[in-house]
Amino acid sequence: MSVPGSMRKAWRAGLAAVALALLASCGGGEAVKFKPTRILAFGDELSVIEADGRKYTVNAFATKVENGVTVDDPTKLDCVRNPIWIQSVAAAFGLVFDRCLGTATTATGQVLAQPGHKVADLAGQIAAVQGAALNELDLALMMIGMNDVLELYAQYPTTPRAALLAEIATRAVAMGNQINTLAQRGPAVVVLTMHDIGLSPFAKAEDAVAGDTSRSALLSELVRTFNDRMTITLINDGRLIGLAYADVETQNEVKFPAAYGLANVTDAACLASAPLPGCKPDTLVTGATAAAYVWADALRPGPTTQARLGALATQRAVNNPF
Repeated sequence: MSVPGSMRKAWRAGLAAVALALLASCGGGEAVKFKPTRILAFGDELSVIEADGRKYTVNAFATKVENGVTVDDPTKLDCVRNPIWIQSVAAAFGLVFDRCLGTATTATGQVLAQPGHKVADLAGQIAAVQGAALNELDLALMMIGMNDVLELYAQYPTTPRAALLAEIATRAVAMGNQINTLAQRGPAVVVLTMHDIGLSPFAKAEDAVAGDTSRSALLSELVRTFNDRMTITLINDGRLIGLAYADVETQNEVKFPAAYGLANVTDAACLASAPLPGCKPDTLVTGATAAAYVWADALRPGPTTQARLGALATQRAVNNPF
């Protein structure tokens, strides 16, 4: 008889508690840490590594040694450098994705995320997992919603604001339910909320056309509604799902850039002539450095923000009692 993932986790947690109690009675003990053997990334382009290793941020050159000094090699890219958030989480557990092995010889992770995908595409991504059936030794990473917001925002003002907010709330509930179902099948799930694209160069350009801040405000409201409704839909028992807040992180970076080593919170680092995933150090705007910009392009975060999101998600994955 198969046992639902949530019941297996409860059983495992109970055994761990008993073991800890026995150890404590002997004078000490240590919690059993969750150690996944496979990592799965679901979502949109913020979680994508292409087959050639390129990512939807500022890609990094490989390095080479010249005259005893390590320098960038502008003839090739290194997918391990400038890691996106899913890579940071994988590295914390000694796992690697199939599209960026680095020095590893065997992949222990799969990128199921796809550029442009929306909440409605999640079921297909989950169904596309290869190999063993989903189980409690899997770690699933999830971040999606940006393309849903953009699709609905494009309908304004023909579609009233209230109707757009109602629709994004419906999609958020659908996402929350998808995550709950996934977690109950066995995998531990770490979810990042959507980053606040109301602060993006895209939003500022929309405001410039409108002549006020109404467009960026609407984008932030759509993001906030999506994140809030998704969050309250998730099973909140502290075990099945770990949640980290990408929207709060981007808001803090924009408000307090110096604290993050950032110099530019308003512009895109990449030239318009090098659309993602084609951006690299030699296709940045004049004077830009990848690490100093919040935004890689008009909507997607640069390497510093990706690294921060990775740190948040890793903290949740490591510390959550899965």
